[in-house]
Formats: sequence, C-alpha cells, structure tokens
Amino acid sequence: MLEINSNVNGNVNEVALVGRLDAKAARQAEEAFDGATEKVPNVVLDMSGLDYIASAGLRALKRLRASVDACGGTLVLKGVQEDVMEVFEMTGFAAMLTFE
Repeated sequence: MLEINSNVNGNVNEVALVGRLDAKAARQAEEAFDGATEKVPNVVLDMSGLDYIASAGLRALKRLRASVDACGGTLVLKGVQEDVMEVFEMTGFAAMLTFE
C-alpha cells in the first residue's frame, strides 16, 4: 500500500511517499506524478517513508523526471532509505537522480 501526500510550497511541489511503491501502487504514483508539475515546475520527493520500490515504481520515477525536465524544473529526492537507495544504485538510477 502506498500513501501519497502533496503540498505546493512556493514554486515547489513537495510530495511525500509512504509505504511500498510496488507494481500495484505504480499506477497510483503515476497519476500523482502526472499532476505534480501542473502548477509548479519543481518537485521534491520525500522518500523517508518509502521502504520498497519495484521496477514499476522506477518507471513512474523516470516519467516524473521527464515531465519535470520538460517543464524546465528540478526533481530532488530526499530521505531515501538504504534499501531503496540500493535499488537506485543497482539499476543506475542513482546516477540520473538528484538526492538531498
């Protein structure tokens, strides 16, 4: 199960992910991510409550990154837990994402 909370603060959409970003939750994440740049170009993903990410979740992040880039914004991930960071490193996503 995945919980997504979004809050626009200035020109940044702060999106908190809590739970598991597995294949089942990826569609929910994609819908939330699709709307993330509608009002502001910059997105900060708070991943401190995310304890698992599957390949479908990685695809959702890749789409979000492309959407942010198309708007001329920035995407920053913060609070990434060790297990999730290992997935980013093993798949090469760590090299294409910005972490805080």
